[in-house]
Amino acid sequence: MGNLCALLLALGLCMGANAIEVQGHRGARAYLPENSLPAFKAAIDAGVEVLELDLLMTKDGALVIHHDYFLNDRLCAKLDGSALSSNQLVRSLTLAEIKRIDCGCKKNVEFPEQKQVVGTQIPTLQELFGLIKTAGLMGRVRLNLEIKRDPRHPEWSAPPQEMAQAVIDAVRGSGFYSFVYYSSFDPESLAAIRKIDATAELGLIFNDESLQLAAQKDLSGGKTYLMQIATGLKVGILSPDHELLQSVDDVRELQNAGFRVIAWTVNDSARWEELSRMGVDGIISDRPIELKQFLQRN
Repeated sequence: MGNLCALLLALGLCMGANAIEVQGHRGARAYLPENSLPAFKAAIDAGVEVLELDLLMTKDGALVIHHDYFLNDRLCAKLDGSALSSNQLVRSLTLAEIKRIDCGCKKNVEFPEQKQVVGTQIPTLQELFGLIKTAGLMGRVRLNLEIKRDPRHPEWSAPPQEMAQAVIDAVRGSGFYSFVYYSSFDPESLAAIRKIDATAELGLIFNDESLQLAAQKDLSGGKTYLMQIATGLKVGILSPDHELLQSVDDVRELQNAGFRVIAWTVNDSARWEELSRMGVDGIISDRPIELKQFLQRN
């Protein structure tokens, strides 16, 4: 049966356990503090193909891995245990100031089984590169580098061209060029990457809000407009909110236009099954260990 499936897989007729790419969302935040080195290590140990992570730039130009534009005081505190000041913008702080923050001391209430790791600092992109190299996994795990930017609040993040140059320089300087792709909700950030690097692999992320905003700019419809933007930027991956995918036709429409389809963020086994049957190319999950096990069984 295995040999038959391998043959059918080559012909595109068999799904196979390895056909769907597993991406660990913010590492593996169902189990460990999000966007932390422990969470990334857990995802690597689970055998994920890709680590998904969020990038922001500090006041002094360091690339740090943190989802929110403002330090998340629901998940973080000072290393001495005292509370954070409210509304601290990552962009307004130096790396030294960032490193005084503990983002492993508070449990995320959305994930009751998540383990706290007191003293867990916000990592830099370079520290993640170092973790992968030390583990001897360079080339065996790829990175989905999500560049954070809200064009409605440009002051919250570095200018697109500055951010693009810094990220590309870091990736090239660390030898990870062949093992990353750059993603964003923000087409301007992707355009900045494309301007510097004609061959970079890009991914456009979108949700229902993205479609509504796009529909205001083009009467042909939000999805059509976003696909046109993606085609113009030579984007290879579209990452829709999984709730936007309701049928095989929804997935095939994007794939037939030349895109790989990586759905986010999916933590339910019934939904994993549905998306597998729809033929998605990848799934981003907070529970990559269970997702890997599910795909191996199915």
